[in-house]
This record gives sequence, C-alpha cells and structure tokens, in this order.
Amino acid sequence: MAQALEKLIDALEQELQWQRDLAAVLEHKLDAMRHHDISRLEALTQAEQRLLDGIHLNAGKRNAAALQATQQLFGPLRKKAAGARELAAAVQEPNRGKLITLAALLRDIAQKVQSLNRINALATQKMQGYFQQIFSIIALSGRDIGLYGRSGKRSLPQQNRLVDAIA
Repeated sequence: MAQALEKLIDALEQELQWQRDLAAVLEHKLDAMRHHDISRLEALTQAEQRLLDGIHLNAGKRNAAALQATQQLFGPLRKKAAGARELAAAVQEPNRGKLITLAALLRDIAQKVQSLNRINALATQKMQGYFQQIFSIIALSGRDIGLYGRSGKRSLPQQNRLVDAIA
C-alpha cells in the first residue's frame, strides 16, 4: 500500500511542478504580447506545448497510481479512483498531510493557470481584431495596381487613402 501512495504522491508533486512551470510560461507569454516580441512568443508557445504534453503524460501516471492506491485501501472491486480527500482520510500521517497539501496546491495553481489562459486568450483575440482592422483598411485603401476586372476593363482607382480610412 505504501508503494502505491508513494507513486501517487510523486505523481502529484511532478504535476505541481509541471503546472508551476506552465504558469510561468503563460506569464512570460503575456509579457511577450505586451512587448510585441513575436520570436519570444513563438518560443514560449512551443515551451507551453511541451509542458502540456508532459502534464498529459503525468496525468496518466497520476490516475493509474490513484486507482491502484484506491484499490489497495478500499478493495479491488472499486473501479473508480478515489479523490485526494477520500484517500487522505484513509491513510495515516505523514501521507495524509502530504495528500491534502498537494491537492490544495494543485487546486490553487490550476486556478492561476486557468486565469492566465483566459487573459492570454482575450489578449490574442484583441490582437487578431486589430490585425483584421488593419487588413481591412489596407484592402480599402484603393491602390490601383493595374489589373483588369471581369469585364475586361481596367479597374478604376478608388479615391480612399489609408489616412482617410483611419480618420
């Protein structure tokens, strides 16, 4: 039983570290957006993806360890893993304290990551909106490049200018 709990505690500690690293990357991503640092933003996006892949792999280990610990504590017929509080209630100290502490820390960091994801998503949407506006203005700027239309006639240049569109 101790081995299953140790695996679970180890997986929770690893997940906590992955989540902390992810929160740091998301904060740096927001800073890169503020400073319009595209190359840094691309590198941080790649780092974020690596961390998400690691979190996903670690979640499998954590779930397997939680199920194994649950079956050892509550019987092999139980097919669903118990939650951290239920497992903590069934074990003695120091494992009880470790499980409760890790669960609380994971909840807090998960809330922080979720908040940072919302902020980054909003910032990204705003940036995309600004780019869309700029592209629309450029498209309406009326620059004649000497092309012929469907009727076979040269298109007439529009009198809109970029300065007019912005004003």
